Amino acid sequence: MDYRVIVTKRSIYNILPWAIIYFLLPVCVFFDFKYDLNILKWVLLAFTIYTIPSIYFVLVFVNEKIIASSEGIIHILPTKKELVYRWGDVKKVYLGSCGQYANSMLIILLSDRKKLKIPFYLKGYDLLKEYMVDHGILGMYSDSPLYYYTNMEKYSKYIYDKSSKIQSFGDSKVDISDVMDTVASGEYLLASDILNQKTNIGMDEAFLYVRQIKYKNERKNKNQ
Repeated sequence: MDYRVIVTKRSIYNILPWAIIYFLLPVCVFFDFKYDLNILKWVLLAFTIYTIPSIYFVLVFVNEKIIASSEGIIHILPTKKELVYRWGDVKKVYLGSCGQYANSMLIILLSDRKKLKIPFYLKGYDLLKEYMVDHGILGMYSDSPLYYYTNMEKYSKYIYDKSSKIQSFGDSKVDISDVMDTVASGEYLLASDILNQKTNIGMDEAFLYVRQIKYKNERKNKNQ
């Protein structure tokens, strides 16, 4: 079974404003009846108006999820509609600021320029961030879409030979020239997706393999 990380919008930060407002509602009603303060009628009207858009936020709190796996991203909307994105649809994943906290929001930028913003206080954030780092998807504390180690050979089952466009994956040999060109253009997640479709190594190994290509390309450029 594919390992999945699930982030939900259920958090104390999302529910606290509603809790405070609706806690104050009976207090206002009590004082209005006791002292006949007409101004509180306007307060009650404001509560009623606030309730209408709050229905959407309640749906977000209850239903909205973001699920990450080796196959890609599933965004479950408040209406329970599912939007499915392959890793090839993701431009990059990076850390952004959330209020006064630096590097406290995980941002998934999609090819259609849509952004999935996941702040630190959501349930599952830490697991998702760890998943993104371990799989080479997140550039740790930078906007780089690919975090890599210096010796990727010890993490991957397959070794990238930079001298050839024909690479070995177990018993099969595959022309990965399009993958190499995609890595050179900086489209690392798309390169991983292409490699996964051309071979049977799976997305987890594809991430590691693309990190090898990226690192060896950078090392080659430095030596020139």
